[in-house]
Amino acid sequence: MNLVLDSNVLFRTLISRGEIIEILFNKNLRLFAPEKLKKEFLSHRKEILQKSKLSEQEFNELVSLLFNIVEFVPTNEYKEYIPKARELLKTHLKDVEFLALALKLDCLIWTYEELFFDIGFGISTKQTSSKINLFEL
Repeated sequence: MNLVLDSNVLFRTLISRGEIIEILFNKNLRLFAPEKLKKEFLSHRKEILQKSKLSEQEFNELVSLLFNIVEFVPTNEYKEYIPKARELLKTHLKDVEFLALALKLDCLIWTYEELFFDIGFGISTKQTSSKINLFEL
């Protein structure tokens, strides 16, 4: 199953480290994200370290693992979908690249952003877990 990974799921993964971690490493799941997510994520390093209570080493190891399972896609590979994404998101333009990538890949966005659910592109952690379990039957 292909999904675009929203930044809020990635942040929550490091902060809470619950069921989300198990789902992320499921072999039936293929995750994609805009390349800009790496930079955004690392710019919040201090905040994530503080909230997660991870040591520097634990943080670095977990980030390395996560960055190896997520396929980061350069903007030029989905740029033709950006106008459509802008049209759908209207005023919530900070997430245009996530939606443009989902449009290109014809898949959903694993997110907590209500707007993505409102426009039919969101999938929750619970839904992701249920769908993955179906693949394992």
